[in-house]
Amino acid sequence: MNERVIGVDVGGTNVRVGLVENGLSLTRKETARTTEYKKPDDFFESILGMIKKVDPDRTAKKIGIGLPVPWPDNAERIVDVTNIPWLEEMSVDTLRSYFPGYQVFIDNDVNVVALLEAHSGAAKGFRNSIYITVSTGVGSGIIIDNKVLRGSHGYAGEIGSMIVSSHKTNHPSLYDGSLESLCSGQVLEAESQKLYGVDASAALLFERYQKSAEEAEKVIDLWVEHFSNAIASLMQTIDPDIFVLGGAVIHHNPWLIEKVAESTRKKVFKNLKDKINIVINQYSADAGVIGAGYLAIHQSEGEI
Repeated sequence: MNERVIGVDVGGTNVRVGLVENGLSLTRKETARTTEYKKPDDFFESILGMIKKVDPDRTAKKIGIGLPVPWPDNAERIVDVTNIPWLEEMSVDTLRSYFPGYQVFIDNDVNVVALLEAHSGAAKGFRNSIYITVSTGVGSGIIIDNKVLRGSHGYAGEIGSMIVSSHKTNHPSLYDGSLESLCSGQVLEAESQKLYGVDASAALLFERYQKSAEEAEKVIDLWVEHFSNAIASLMQTIDPDIFVLGGAVIHHNPWLIEKVAESTRKKVFKNLKDKINIVINQYSADAGVIGAGYLAIHQSEGEI
């Protein structure tokens, strides 16, 4: 039987809703700006509208939702929602009540992609992997023995708060010098605007880098230095078989992966240098939606 489910990927910038087939293909997708909404009622009403568009005949009975929040086992409420403050302290039961008639499964947005990539994607065949997304923010999902590592309170994988430098920024991060305050897409865009004007994008920064503009090279080289600090630290504390990278910054600039790997090899134990394995994620930009669908299919069957 080819089961159909709804995948909902809630990010700080966009929310994506898709109809996901059991074979992990995305049949239809709708996207809206998360920043357009100021309260839960409007937000979830919009998601329901997108669900009706991608599944007008209501063939799906299950919804998987990936949220940008820590997610412990048996979570009862949403906390520490950095980018969507009006979801703070909402109970899980309240969230599920917005979707009557559906089974609703929820997890951290990066964890669902980490599971997807570990079980069916770029990390398939490896027992221990770390998926890292570099988009608006920076986050990760850690897979140990093919299961998500959550930690005692659901915060395992929140590597955006990892301190990787004493370098100071104006990023509104919990910790200055953190990976997210130095390496997120939001930060790269801000650096581009400093150099090239208020309308400049991160894409322009990378374009100038490719043309060997000295000021752009300084920014990107520093990005590689900070990001490889994080990879080296994770390699020597968690020791995964493979790192899988995704998110908009990586998808648009996949050549960054080899630069990060090269820099990381200089920062780890000698016997680990040839064990640095970093690849791009298999499911690309749709990984969040498909991962949420994967959650709905397999958590309902007790497989994850």
